[in-house]
Amino acid sequence: MLIERYLTSEILRPFAAGLAMLATVSVAFSTAVRLSEAASGEIAAPVVAELIFLNTLVSLEVLIPTTLFLAVLLAVGRLHRESEMAAMQSAGIGEVRVLWAVGKLALLCALLVGWISTQVRPWVYTRSYELEQRSISRFDISNIRPGTFVDMGNGGYVLYAQEVDAAAGELRDVFVQVDQGLRSQVIAATSARIHDMDEEGSRSVEFFDGYSYLLERDGPRDVEMRFGSFLIRFPQEERIERFRRKSAATAVLAASTEPKEIAEYQWRLSTPLSTLMLGLLAVPLARANPRQPRASTLAVAIGAYLLLFAILSGVRNSLENGDVPAFPGLLLAYLPPLALLAMLLGWPRLRLARARG
Repeated sequence: MLIERYLTSEILRPFAAGLAMLATVSVAFSTAVRLSEAASGEIAAPVVAELIFLNTLVSLEVLIPTTLFLAVLLAVGRLHRESEMAAMQSAGIGEVRVLWAVGKLALLCALLVGWISTQVRPWVYTRSYELEQRSISRFDISNIRPGTFVDMGNGGYVLYAQEVDAAAGELRDVFVQVDQGLRSQVIAATSARIHDMDEEGSRSVEFFDGYSYLLERDGPRDVEMRFGSFLIRFPQEERIERFRRKSAATAVLAASTEPKEIAEYQWRLSTPLSTLMLGLLAVPLARANPRQPRASTLAVAIGAYLLLFAILSGVRNSLENGDVPAFPGLLLAYLPPLALLAMLLGWPRLRLARARG
């Protein structure tokens, strides 16, 4: 019991420091992205702080297992390098005991991550969606700066206005460009007005006194149209579908037969398993002798970590595309790391048996 408390305390110190550092990096990155969106007029400035907080919350489902892995790696690696592990083994405390101590801590982290994935994650995306919808629905003249290109939607629409008249509620000397397969559409108008977002999640812009051009890249069939008034809608359906899937309640996803929703559901359920797996894998990966450079051990461990998430990401994408059946689904991604864990744990016994033979 005393040894377990000692091991836990040795892991918790780098875990707390590492989680604080990674969370700070996440906040800094999210701040840069959101401030850029606010500067370009894509979201309103007042909601930036709350969106950053929400992004940080949902990032914990990845930051916690990552930090646990690194903390166990550093703590157990130090015990090996300073011969404390050898001393414990001579006293009858083997690697299984270390795994037990690490496993209990990893299980607590896994339960926390599972709660974040199944409960906090949908709430975060629901709230983020509400904030962004509200922000976009207020996408008016005050959000646009003259002489600035503004992304108006997932369809690749880009809006430019030479002048912005907030008092009159007008944009002047306006043009929009959008690629449509082998054709490009360009609209140039004397003025324009932006309408509020409708119930379907799209917003529209009405242009006055201008021209619309449909330009064909591989042929001569270009079309020019003169108009007095011209209304176009900027679709948001793809973005809304993605948000709705991530914000759906876990119980709702459990009953779905759509591949993308199945992948989202299994991702939420698998995050505790990945947390537990990473915590246990770090123990045998941290093995080192006093003369072995720390960099070599760390490189192998980071390689195993990246491999796990690469496999998980690949299987998840295949599941979303319907290439992998719902069962075993994401469980396939855990077979390689489970085999690696079994191999690493059995390797010392195999070497000992060979030496005795």
